[in-house]
Amino acid sequence: MELLTQLFEALHWTVVGAHQQPGKPSTMDWVPIVFITFKVLVFGTCMFYAIKWHHDQGTKAKEEASRSLTSAERTPDGSK
Repeated sequence: MELLTQLFEALHWTVVGAHQQPGKPSTMDWVPIVFITFKVLVFGTCMFYAIKWHHDQGTKAKEEASRSLTSAERTPDGSK
């Protein structure tokens, strides 16, 4: 049993690293978490503004179409 415990501890220090305290995450463990969070925030913000821009362009086109239609109804022959 003691030999098994020693083997487990040796394997643990190999996996965790001799410089790291057991149970405490290293700095490199946080890198993917920070980068993935940053990526989700950037892409989410960009998608929000892309959808908003396309929606505003559609609204703008509808307003211009209704404005030109209204002005054509006022002057059907083109003269005032």
